[in-house]
Amino acid sequence: MKYSFLIASAFIVIACNKKNDDVVVDPIDPADKAKAEALSDFLENDKLHLTKYYSETPIDYIDTDQVVMQETELWQYVSLWLKDDAYTFDPSGNVAVEQNVDRISTDTSAVLTRHYEVFADKDGVGFDFIGHEYQDLPYRLISFSDTNLVVSAQWNGKKVISEYHIVP
Repeated sequence: MKYSFLIASAFIVIACNKKNDDVVVDPIDPADKAKAEALSDFLENDKLHLTKYYSETPIDYIDTDQVVMQETELWQYVSLWLKDDAYTFDPSGNVAVEQNVDRISTDTSAVLTRHYEVFADKDGVGFDFIGHEYQDLPYRLISFSDTNLVVSAQWNGKKVISEYHIVP
């Protein structure tokens, strides 16, 4: 009888511990999920254009030359074709890039279509968008309001920040 009781007790303890091991904790903060959803809504309702490009800490933006610069204001390095672009986001994950007057030489189409994605993860809110040659580039959300979007990306291992504003 003792052994039956011990075996039954051990089984119950193991079964209870097993149930606790099966509990999955979502590593994504619910606030970040809500931010990602709100950002998606914001993008789908407005047309944006790039207005600022900078770093919070001084960086040598062009590290392939012999000149070592330590700058935070990086607008001078933004390609002309990006400075007059306008971006329209649709709910299916496509962004229409209106190139306007200044266009990239590799594709002078008036409108380019690229992919974007907004998502929440364990690090906050991600924004997969486009880089300086309209290639895929991962960004992290810093902030957004009803008039602008601020995101960061990595450039040569350094954090750079892009600000977008609603096209009036």
